Amino acid sequence: MNTSRRKFLENATKSLLIYTSLPAGLAAGGNEYQSDLYTGVIPVCQNMTNEISAQFTVLTEGKNPYAYRVKDLQGKDLPVRKWDEEHRKDSWYGIDKLIVDDLQVDQLYRLQVIDKDRGKVLDERIFKSLPLNRKKKLRFAIISCSCDFYHHQNSNMWDRLFAELPEMVFVLGDSCYVDLGSDGSERDLWRRHCETRMTLAHFRQPRLIPTLATWDDHDYGENNQNKYYSLKTLSKRIFECFFGSMPVAGYQKGHGVGAVLTGFGQRFFLMDDRYFRDEPHSGGMMWGSAQQEWLLASLKENDKPSWLMNGSQYFSSYVGNESFQKEYMRNLADLTGKLRKTEAPVVFASGDVHFSEVLRIEPELLGYRTYEFTSSAMHSLNYPTSWYMRNARREVHTWKHNFMIMNSEVLSGGIKTDSYCLGRRGQRLLSHSGTVRRS
Repeated sequence: MNTSRRKFLENATKSLLIYTSLPAGLAAGGNEYQSDLYTGVIPVCQNMTNEISAQFTVLTEGKNPYAYRVKDLQGKDLPVRKWDEEHRKDSWYGIDKLIVDDLQVDQLYRLQVIDKDRGKVLDERIFKSLPLNRKKKLRFAIISCSCDFYHHQNSNMWDRLFAELPEMVFVLGDSCYVDLGSDGSERDLWRRHCETRMTLAHFRQPRLIPTLATWDDHDYGENNQNKYYSLKTLSKRIFECFFGSMPVAGYQKGHGVGAVLTGFGQRFFLMDDRYFRDEPHSGGMMWGSAQQEWLLASLKENDKPSWLMNGSQYFSSYVGNESFQKEYMRNLADLTGKLRKTEAPVVFASGDVHFSEVLRIEPELLGYRTYEFTSSAMHSLNYPTSWYMRNARREVHTWKHNFMIMNSEVLSGGIKTDSYCLGRRGQRLLSHSGTVRRS
């Protein structure tokens, strides 16, 4: 793939322009879309990014070592270094984790993956920095439940998401189904993450999008597991190999695989709902006492509107599904009582349930109206649910394969949210607008 800089940018730009023109035309024609445009050779994920740096995870193959180069549009080299790696004797695949410095806002860069022995460029992607200090709205995607067994929906859904050009992607659990086609061993946990990374079209797009993730049960290790899962420490290391980032300005590690991103006048708390989770219906806690106290202390540092992002849902009690309310009711009552006393208004986001919905959370709980946005499933098992899964708080709902695009803008004392979910054919499955503000 020894393309010239001009040719590469021409091809990538062509792909971008074609993708961004897709939704209206395809929706009108009623056709599904499968990309035959630029596709990356090597799976690459852009992770935490701020104004001056970007981090990447590269899936390496075989014993042939990779080298990396980053150039701006004028051909100038930027410093790039490997800050972590994982290569296992029992796997053909490994992970290299990179960080690039000295970026500038609104500039395009290209990341090159190079055969270190032969000097050949194996793959190239374009990317940008992320202006966290910008105060205007952020456009981001919320997704969950991306099972790699759903091959047809995989490319279709991720190409659809790419066409919407979100500035960030938040993955709220089940990014990989390590418990499917697996014997439950550490070796198979690693293998399933590698297989998923090889399969999902998100990691092969021409332009990379900063992606942050937390887990839920399927990428944790076993269905509905909690803190007593025997391989949780090994699983945490593997998950962080594929999705973790080092702390930089605007980004701090939380508890477990959790973290907090501060930017665009807002905060985004990615909560770990598995590593510290007590047995359900035991009077215990979903996040554990240390993680919950960290969240509350962090919220009290300032009054910036904050997103509480979790794998499991908060305010539901659906048959056959887990939730904060259903299994940790006493803990949720304690949490909402303490959130009521913080100056920072909060919005809830979740995944897991294989349908998407927006719940209106009544002012009696927190002292102001807020919402829970659930986005699921990107591509996994789905079936009609509205006839038996009912919720008095529900405002809109869809059970079809979808992802959620959110525009979140800071207002005085709160935020304004505009969201919609798109399906496989580019159709808009739900739309919602709301304001969350302390009175």
